[in-house]
Amino acid sequence: MGIPATPSTTQAQDAYCPHCHLLIERRVEENWPHEPLRCPHCRLLVGQGRARPTPAAEPGARGSAAGVFAHEAKRSGDDGSTTAKEIREAIRSVAEETGARPERLLMVDYQQRASDDEELPALSQVFAAYGSWKRARRAAAGTA
Repeated sequence: MGIPATPSTTQAQDAYCPHCHLLIERRVEENWPHEPLRCPHCRLLVGQGRARPTPAAEPGARGSAAGVFAHEAKRSGDDGSTTAKEIREAIRSVAEETGARPERLLMVDYQQRASDDEELPALSQVFAAYGSWKRARRAAAGTA
């Protein structure tokens, strides 16, 4: 399995987690990772050569990843330094970038952006302010 090589040359491809289907690493060699590692998003172990070349997932896989993210965000807690307004604006911004309405933005899509952009509040900050992803989305949409 893993990321396949092209017949004549090995090209670098992006590597996606086989569990949560979020980007782990950009431009990797075939059969990445060379040693097992933990996904920075879902914290599940990615075995040797088990990364995927695309974020494609089976139905329900992204929902399972969202459960992992929600559990981790609730467990990690937050100091409450991010305001509810900042969180609403961040959700609206990511929704606009992905082409989704704020009330329909998936947690995994927000997590992917937040992991790449330190300016966005972390999920732990979202949960500290709103208690759930659903409440935060509703507030960002103005339907709360």
